[in-house]
Amino acid sequence: MTALLPFYFVYNKKKLFAWKGGRDMLVFTEENIRNIHTVSIDTTLVQAQKTLDELHEPVLFVKNKEKLLGYVRAHDVAIETEPDMDAEPLTLLHANIIPIHFACHVYCDVAVSDVFKLLGEEIVIVKNHHDEVCGYLQREDILIELLRQDNHNIDLFRTILASIPMGIFVVDKQGDIINHNDAGLRMIRCEGQKLPSRRATDIFGAEQISYVLSNGKAILNQLHITQEMGILADYSPILSVDHEVKGVVIVVQDLPMVEDMVMELDYVKNLNKDLKAILSTIYDEILVVSHKGELIRFSDNNTLHARAGNDLGTGSLIGKNVLEMEDQGTFNPSVTRLVLERKRKVSIIQDMENGRKMLAVGNPIFDEDGNIERIVIASRDITETTRLKSELREMKKLSRQYKEELESLKSRDTLNRSVVYCSPKIDRIIREIEKIARFSSTVLLTGESGVGKEVFAKAIHQLGSRANEPFLKINCGAIPEHLLESELFGYEKGAFTGADPKGKVGYFQKADKGVLFLDEIGEMPLSLQVKILRVLQEREVIPVGSTQPIPIDVQIVAATNKNLEKLVEERKFREDLFYRLNVIPIHIPPLRERPEDIPVLAYSFLQRLNEAHGRDIQLSPDALNLLEVYSWPGNVRELQNIIERAVVTTEDEIIAGEHVNQFLQWKRAAVKVRPIITSLIPLQEALDDVEEQLIILAMERYKTTTMAARALGISQSSVSRKYQKIIQKQAGLRA
Repeated sequence: MTALLPFYFVYNKKKLFAWKGGRDMLVFTEENIRNIHTVSIDTTLVQAQKTLDELHEPVLFVKNKEKLLGYVRAHDVAIETEPDMDAEPLTLLHANIIPIHFACHVYCDVAVSDVFKLLGEEIVIVKNHHDEVCGYLQREDILIELLRQDNHNIDLFRTILASIPMGIFVVDKQGDIINHNDAGLRMIRCEGQKLPSRRATDIFGAEQISYVLSNGKAILNQLHITQEMGILADYSPILSVDHEVKGVVIVVQDLPMVEDMVMELDYVKNLNKDLKAILSTIYDEILVVSHKGELIRFSDNNTLHARAGNDLGTGSLIGKNVLEMEDQGTFNPSVTRLVLERKRKVSIIQDMENGRKMLAVGNPIFDEDGNIERIVIASRDITETTRLKSELREMKKLSRQYKEELESLKSRDTLNRSVVYCSPKIDRIIREIEKIARFSSTVLLTGESGVGKEVFAKAIHQLGSRANEPFLKINCGAIPEHLLESELFGYEKGAFTGADPKGKVGYFQKADKGVLFLDEIGEMPLSLQVKILRVLQEREVIPVGSTQPIPIDVQIVAATNKNLEKLVEERKFREDLFYRLNVIPIHIPPLRERPEDIPVLAYSFLQRLNEAHGRDIQLSPDALNLLEVYSWPGNVRELQNIIERAVVTTEDEIIAGEHVNQFLQWKRAAVKVRPIITSLIPLQEALDDVEEQLIILAMERYKTTTMAARALGISQSSVSRKYQKIIQKQAGLRA
């Protein structure tokens, strides 16, 4: 093979008209340089096809404004064009628009080695020294020109053909093979000596060759399989300047190579199917976005159309810019924009235009230079999840409320077993205790002896936050003064003669975190009142014989049956301590002021005694009436004692009124009030008025004529007769 000399492209002004190689020059006419026919990137496929048909050009260049972007091959447009795609612009053929930087271009003074590389491309863009595009050459242009040259250039032409990796066969109008390269011979399994004796129609498709020679149009991807060979052939016409068909160029690819390509293509297709299957089975919606924000791919289960309000085909969203969709209010904010700004993984909750909420997670994919190449977005509709979460939150809130109410009912049930009542006065006190029990304020309980102040102190403990902590009681009036201090504050070992050698912990320390009930606080000596005041102020105690204070957290509940305000005036109780104790004052009314509680208390005490002694003793109505009219100077404690005494002493299963009456101190309970006379009236009239008032008063209090007669000291029949007259008299006055 003859060695090649360097050759150069020769320009005449702005036109390439020849190339020069060593001694010889291959002359091109200016017509060899094809004019560039361009269309806008927004041109529709149908318009592009029409332009190609009118110009008889194999390629059509695409520009955006004045910038040349690339070119589209005629057969690509023909393949992509469908009847329902009249409105599709060339923009959507981005995969088939070959960019200019992929096409070859040449300048003046190009070495032959570079031209060999360029000949592997379909198009050679011709530029002048001002970098202006003058035109373009096809691979066939150079081959045809070489065919016109003398034999000195045959070696050069064959060398060029040999440099092409695909098989090339040049066929004249008569159907004879006039040139070829070695790659083509290998693909058709033929030796070079035998080829001249064979016509092209003997090896390749006669029908295809005839069609190309007759119509001047290319036929691509023709499969030929015989016993000797298996190839894929493209048939392209060789056209003269006046578009006359001069021959055919057959480009051949070996079938094994094609099979490898097909297998690779099938592998890619299967991989794509697997990817789509995976994406469609994932619960999340997957979107793949370019670094410019353009949508490249999304999973089949994606609801982006519904969210965007788009009723076009699925392909209509490909190429859409999600950043623009954010500006249009389709969703907000855009995870793509945040990923591009932060250059890291981003998780956000998007508010959609249709009112739904989406959890979007954007993951950036970086190239080798560290720039964002793709963004993979996983989206999940959390509208229902958010609603369920809100409902769960409300259910938890409701559950806590029910739990608190249940705890309150349990506390009330425990309380009802210790505090028995049905009167409105005690009910108000219990409600007040429920309010103050949530705090640790000091409470002062006042009331007569025997009203049950200790029971209410325990109720404060049971209903409060310290219910699981200790409740301790100390009677300040029952312990001698010299021992009360050590009982309250404790003492160190050896603090005084006779002290426990190990020391002792006082009530304040034992009741830490709990409640300390100081009963009969009015009996506390003045000397100890100062120390109690310091404990309430400083929340710490100092044991006897020690100087080290010990912090404590104790709620103080004090009780007294005395008038502390009067004791303060008499200087028997410290005023400052009184105000420290009187933070939450609660007065327990005596039993005579709440007669509604007498029956329930009596039955409660009777039930406990029956359970304790295994009996079933009941109260008769007369006995219960006596208990209700009694004034109970000893309050609840006296009622409990009377019931126990009646149960122990009775021999019957029913406690009669006469049996109970012998235990009641009526003389002490009776209080005589002398009537006040303000004017003179006849004696009999005065007696009648007093008798009437006494009978009405007795009936209002005792309800029955029997009890009223017993209280008035007259017979039951007299009370009944006189009471009926009084009722008739009042009815006559109303009439």
